[in-house]
Amino acid sequence: MPAGAWKVYGTAVEKIGRNTLDLDAGQYRMVLLTSAYTPNQNTHSTFADISAAQVTGTGYTANGKLITQAVSRSSLVTTFDCDDQSWTSSTITAKYAAIVRDVNSDGTIASTDDLLCYCDLETGGGSLSTTAAAFTVTINASGVFALTAT
Repeated sequence: MPAGAWKVYGTAVEKIGRNTLDLDAGQYRMVLLTSAYTPNQNTHSTFADISAAQVTGTGYTANGKLITQAVSRSSLVTTFDCDDQSWTSSTITAKYAAIVRDVNSDGTIASTDDLLCYCDLETGGGSLSTTAAAFTVTINASGVFALTAT
């Protein structure tokens, strides 16, 4: 399933600007969230803001999956990209995917770890489900998000 448009959290933009959130280094993880999550780009900043809505179910492990991220620049556009993520043989229901920095790079996201961005997996208002099947988040060919110099 292709992911919807990714939205960067406001505090992530601030931390990128202050050089305290390095998109090119460290580990980032993709987590899946239920419809119990109500996104707030302005006030949500750490994993504590989303952790209660993390998906549970067969084939999904808490703290999501490690992504392989890349940052590239072409002319005035810098793009953050990552690999598609798939939870095979899963029985889960998710509404959102979020990318979170794993500060300790230990596979366990701390409550204070930074949120980077999120997307709505089903913009029609519902959630997506699998029953003993692969739940895949496909990243747009243009990347997760881009920053453009003007």
